[in-house]
Amino acid sequence: MINHRKHLPLYLALALAFITCCRIIVIQHGWITNDSILYFGMAQHFALGDPHPFEGYSWGFYPALIACLHTVTGLGLQTCANLLIVVFFMLLVWGLMRMVSIAGGNDWTQFYAVVLLLGSGYIVGNILPMASRDLGYWAMMIHAVNQLILFYQHGRWKHAIYWQIFALLATLFRIEGAVQWLVLPLAGFMIAQHASGRLKRIAAPYSLLIVGGLIAPFVLLAMHMSLEDLGRVKELFTGFQDIEMNVTQDIVHRVGIMRDAVIGEPFQEYAWFTFLLAYFSIATLKCLSVAGWAPPLLVLAEKHSIKKSVQPVAYQVLLFLLFVSWVIGCLITFKVNLLSARYVALFGFVLIVFSSFAVHKLLHYPKNNKAYAKKILLMLVALIVLGGFIGNIKPKSADFYYELDAVAYVKSQLPAGQQAFYSSAKQRFYADAPYDGRFDHEWDYLAKLVADGRIAQYSYLVIKFDDTAEEQARLKAFQQQLAGFQLDKTFYGHKHRKQLLVFKRID
Repeated sequence: MINHRKHLPLYLALALAFITCCRIIVIQHGWITNDSILYFGMAQHFALGDPHPFEGYSWGFYPALIACLHTVTGLGLQTCANLLIVVFFMLLVWGLMRMVSIAGGNDWTQFYAVVLLLGSGYIVGNILPMASRDLGYWAMMIHAVNQLILFYQHGRWKHAIYWQIFALLATLFRIEGAVQWLVLPLAGFMIAQHASGRLKRIAAPYSLLIVGGLIAPFVLLAMHMSLEDLGRVKELFTGFQDIEMNVTQDIVHRVGIMRDAVIGEPFQEYAWFTFLLAYFSIATLKCLSVAGWAPPLLVLAEKHSIKKSVQPVAYQVLLFLLFVSWVIGCLITFKVNLLSARYVALFGFVLIVFSSFAVHKLLHYPKNNKAYAKKILLMLVALIVLGGFIGNIKPKSADFYYELDAVAYVKSQLPAGQQAFYSSAKQRFYADAPYDGRFDHEWDYLAKLVADGRIAQYSYLVIKFDDTAEEQARLKAFQQQLAGFQLDKTFYGHKHRKQLLVFKRID
């Protein structure tokens, strides 16, 4: 008979995660990102029975899930996306708790991992409320890594198969999953100690991939397909070429500017060193901060006790995952000259797992001669996590909803049968306007509307405006051309840096 009281920390962690997730979705009031507009448009495209790529975007697994749920339940696309967010987040939490357990943690250690996760301002506060496929990718990859660790611990084929299935599902969410699928099993070289078991430990995690690789050429030939027909899959083959092209066409130019205009004499010869140091430092800081600063502080302070507490095989695999995630972050940085923290979130999850063992040791083990320092560390971590958690669940300030409020205002004022022009893609979505791309209409487009007279068909204009000197000049020129409209109301975004100008037609 299961002793439910014994597992109370697990139930508390799951309940807290579920309530937090629902709370964050509720306080967003339907706020979305521009990427979400593409996903919803693609989901609507699929729901109408057209399986072809939408606007050239061919990685449609996540929108297809929204479309399927929409078709089955009859619920709105955004409601379906929010339901999927809850499901994915709970799968992520469960996978994280399972990872701690596989690594040797008890119920309380798993509870601490969930608390550290919920205190993450980026993963929970920023990413969770978006209609985003990242949660699905993270959840599947966490479960995949769990199965890989179990395979290396027990050597069972079923875990090798499960690892590949979850890795494939993660890849269907984001193409980056294929890189993890290809690279993570190389950890077997570090783990396999006996020559007799080395071949199985290396080959088994690639078994489905090997079978697929043998079949794929025949399928491509039979269907008369080429690399160009594989959509984003071709990025796996061309990724290093893209990096080389970016280095030769862009980065070399940037280094030249740094050498001549920034460093100057007598340190010009250190331009490349300085540039590379900056890029690698950016990737490293993104990795360390993606889960908040509490986990890296705990790992740094208790690195020796963590190594002793974590099961050795799990420790090796998770260390390798840290390294792979960091390398992927560096490669993305050199490929596109920017790095969103969500691309290195797996690094943060491993830090959370390790830091949960540190918290357990600090709270449950006997005090030592460094007790005062440990208390200070615990207090600091508690403040960071609590502050992050409160920031995640507290109501948003009024300027967070400025686009939602502007659309609601215009809809309340708009006479029946009249139209309103919305310059941003998010505004058009909030107003239930027909899909018109996921990008905002710029000033040049507005000038064309005025020039050809199409602007007269609208009763209201909602124009997005950034408070800069360049934008002010553009606005002034636009208003000089605009006849028959007057400024009716202004809605302000964060710190008044972004504004929405509502113009009303004068009858």
